[in-house]
Amino acid sequence: MRDPHTLIDDSLAPFTDLFAKMEQIITRQRAFDLFKALADIPAPSLTVNHTRAPELGRILSRAKEEQICGPNLSVDLNYRATGNVLLSLGTDLQKPIWSMAHLDNISFLTGVPVDEQDSRPVPRRYPLTAYCTARQTEGRRPAQALAFSLASGGMETIAHGRLVSEPSGHYFESDGPVDLPLATRIVYSSSAAWDRQSGMVTGTIDNAFGCVALILGALVLSHYDVQSLFVLTDEEEGVVAAGPPAFSRGATRLLNRLTPEQFPNLITISDHHEEVADLMQGEADFSGFGKGALFGAFASGTKGGVTPPRLLAFQHVLAGYLAEHQIRLRENCSYVSRSDCVTAMMATPNVALVGYPGAYSHFIDTPRAHIDDLVDLAKTLVIYHLVAQNPTWRRCFLGV
Repeated sequence: MRDPHTLIDDSLAPFTDLFAKMEQIITRQRAFDLFKALADIPAPSLTVNHTRAPELGRILSRAKEEQICGPNLSVDLNYRATGNVLLSLGTDLQKPIWSMAHLDNISFLTGVPVDEQDSRPVPRRYPLTAYCTARQTEGRRPAQALAFSLASGGMETIAHGRLVSEPSGHYFESDGPVDLPLATRIVYSSSAAWDRQSGMVTGTIDNAFGCVALILGALVLSHYDVQSLFVLTDEEEGVVAAGPPAFSRGATRLLNRLTPEQFPNLITISDHHEEVADLMQGEADFSGFGKGALFGAFASGTKGGVTPPRLLAFQHVLAGYLAEHQIRLRENCSYVSRSDCVTAMMATPNVALVGYPGAYSHFIDTPRAHIDDLVDLAKTLVIYHLVAQNPTWRRCFLGV
């Protein structure tokens, strides 16, 4: 087998201005601006194509006008009516590498309201059905009710209130008298913010943060002759059950509309890496925030994607190579939640879990992540995509 460092050098050699291009495009300010633009738009599962997708279209149009986006990028905001957004580079039918991150966020659906029996000002409370892994601790948290508007063609806020989590279940309490239709979407309320002194970003992190890394990576690669695909999925969030069909449904719809010849040799999955059990117990360790992107070996006790040994071995080499260029990628030796890796492993055995440290993704407390980790993740994905263009590297580490 050829020396992995040499393979990386050979793969990047044609792109002589690569690191300068990454420094120009993948900045902390642009990363936060893109994050805020997407994260402040609620996108409960099954709404991405008329919530965040149009905003992403506007973002990319401006990027082309400002020449931040090169000529090699095409966009489909609702690929084959699957609800998924595709950013495609190159014209080949089969791309050697895809990157995935989910664009939807957690939500709840209202049931039949329950009349209040006490003197609180809320006249009615609505029992909720979780459209996500409902791992909220007890408490009341700001929330809003969303419904589709026939006039605007998008989701609109029709009530503000609180999402209440109790031992008996989850409920929405409105701030005033309101009649919510059955299955009205309830989402947590948040507004993205960036503490420049600490580098911490708050807001609806899960998983607009990961999507921004993919968008930034695609913007860099749009200036080069490469064959790559970035997939921003809908309906990654879902009910919790033993079988894969209960999770990552949007990505599954995508695969079902493709021929096997279109499947990639490698898929990277970018999502939260967080210590869920510790957070549920009120224990949070932020010492790893701001120290780089993360890669993990397997997700959710192997219920999600599992990275093959030789690809995992390469990621250790890649982390060392990136460090020489001030790009930080670290191994996550702790828990990694499943994500669209549930679907990705049905398309290829070569699944890489490359994400970022985060906390409180499901709003036990204010969700947070670090801006520098987002920058490192975006740069890591760029390098990964360029290395995967090399057929010699693919033979060595993907077996194709």
